Amino acid sequence: MPATARTRAAHPRLEPFGFERLPVFGLIVAMIVALAAPAFGPLASLVQLLALGAILAMRWRSLPGWLLPALPFLLLPLFAAASALWSEVPGVSARYGVQLLVTVVAGVVLGRALALRDLVLAVFVGLAIACLLGLASGRMGASDAGPVMIGFAGSKNQMGYIALFWMAAALCVAASATYRPLARILAALAVVPAVFLTVQVDSATALVSAVLLAALLAVLAVAAWLGRGGRLFALGAGALLAIPAVLALPLIERQAAILQTDVLGKDERLTGRTLLWEEADRLIAQRPVIGHGYKAIWLGPAGKGLLARNRQRDGRAFHFHDTAREIMADLGIIGLVLFLVPLGLVALRTAVLLIAAVDAPRAFAAASLFLILLRLRTELVIAPFMLDTVLLYAVLAALAAMPLGERAPLPARRALRPMRRAPQHRRPLPQPQRNPA
Repeated sequence: MPATARTRAAHPRLEPFGFERLPVFGLIVAMIVALAAPAFGPLASLVQLLALGAILAMRWRSLPGWLLPALPFLLLPLFAAASALWSEVPGVSARYGVQLLVTVVAGVVLGRALALRDLVLAVFVGLAIACLLGLASGRMGASDAGPVMIGFAGSKNQMGYIALFWMAAALCVAASATYRPLARILAALAVVPAVFLTVQVDSATALVSAVLLAALLAVLAVAAWLGRGGRLFALGAGALLAIPAVLALPLIERQAAILQTDVLGKDERLTGRTLLWEEADRLIAQRPVIGHGYKAIWLGPAGKGLLARNRQRDGRAFHFHDTAREIMADLGIIGLVLFLVPLGLVALRTAVLLIAAVDAPRAFAAASLFLILLRLRTELVIAPFMLDTVLLYAVLAALAAMPLGERAPLPARRALRPMRRAPQHRRPLPQPQRNPA
């Protein structure tokens, strides 16, 4: 038997169906486009499910290795689905709990199917397509200052945050020498429409977030030039400076309230958010440990009065505008712990990774976590088929799987040609004399 035949017989192909190694980059881009266009309704959700199913079919051998390490991230949606056992509307809690589980699995798959570098590029391409299509559509939404461009995002706040993610991905792609020149040029050009969408939505929160995002990326750019010891020293100094900030937190909150009312023009009730928070606290006090059941507040009998007082009819798109309160009202303290503990552990891991090395993909991961954490207090970031949820768990899964000792890739450099040495005149070696005999 030839050697090649013996090798093939001893090592059978690991891809028996022939499609296991096909690229999934395009499917992930399609999923991100659908996540950024909730205005399409069920069609967008269908595209997400089809893309996720195709990725799972093409990476079916890797699925156990992805989901088992990501089990801490799946505990919250599993608990949400299990809340049907004590929910006032068990069918609603079971259905939406399964949808949340599928959404979190989609995020984990996105974070593991691609390297973090490729995930940043996929986010940039997907959000560029979604935002440019929204601009071309001319779809407008209502605002206090008049009509604003919302595209297919569904609301002005969501449009602002989608533009922020687009801007973060564009800046990181443009700043990294590991991407192709064409991708970097297009990313640099995309910063202009991303800033335009962020500014024109007339959202003070989006504007403040944009300023903080630019400051964070600038700090990470400076940190990239420092050594590991310099980054560790800067982190320690920042932790020491945070101690007086924590002690002065009540004063900071009062000054922030003054800034919101006197500078940003917000009313003291934050457009009715404080009234919703009071109702949420009352509902949380009724069942503080396990909550009322996932989505049982807004889609059950307890939410009819709340929806009527807020002039809303559809409870599927309404919430308490506070992620922690929303989770506690639905799933109690247990649900909040299942959400915050994995998030806190990965945040600490992110700090360690940034101390080891700083590059554009890690900067995008840190910026994404920063943007989502900024929204926890005033918006909902955990919901079925939501861009924030998928990006959050994609970044968490990618950072959790990244080895702590991995170094940031160096920019590609042109290979140096070997130096030509001057020809040296050597004496000919003496030839051995032959014996004529």
